[in-house]
Amino acid sequence: MVTIEAGHVDGAEPPRSNALHAGFLARLPVDGASVSMVTVAGNQSTVSSSDALATRLEQLQYDLGEGPHYRALELQKPVLVPDVEAADHSVWPMFGHAVVDTDAKALFSFPMRIGAATVGVVDLYRLSPGLLSDRDVAQATALAGAAAGRAAAYAAADADGDGRHDSALVGGTRRHVHQATGMIAVQLDTSVTDAFARLRGYAYVVGRSVDDIARDVVAQTLDFTEPTG
Repeated sequence: MVTIEAGHVDGAEPPRSNALHAGFLARLPVDGASVSMVTVAGNQSTVSSSDALATRLEQLQYDLGEGPHYRALELQKPVLVPDVEAADHSVWPMFGHAVVDTDAKALFSFPMRIGAATVGVVDLYRLSPGLLSDRDVAQATALAGAAAGRAAAYAAADADGDGRHDSALVGGTRRHVHQATGMIAVQLDTSVTDAFARLRGYAYVVGRSVDDIARDVVAQTLDFTEPTG
């Protein structure tokens, strides 16, 4: 599998985030992986992604606010979908409708923990349906725990402006989303939580990503106080 990373050029040293997902691909029967952090305020940052499909799956769940990723955060335990097409998607209906149109045939989400706190999720996919063995689940859980500290450090570096640059593959801290949410909160005189819900809802209605809509808000080409059609 060819792995693309933010900031990587031929002949250059691979960026530090490469190690975060590489272990999962090397030790588990999966085809792709992404590693995301989440703050107590619910802000999400993607610190590592193996390929375009891994990025797409993470983006879909972020845009819709549902899927195995969020279920793993909620339950604080692994969520396993060994057959995407045959699965019951009633817990995440919008994501279920969207994911069957991708090449992913199995999805596995593992929460990352530091002490008692769940700080992020590792999302894995396969291009063919199939269960993970009990040994695979135990291995993935251990790898997620081992990656949590490094992932938190990378996310903190990004937040300080010292980490990787955001790219189409690795979304980084999504600063523009946080900035746009604040702008919408001011425009509508509402809470940040409600502002983000409006941002996410509008993105879903118009069929674009939350990231794209947020960039329009920051660029002041979209104002939520004006009719949006």
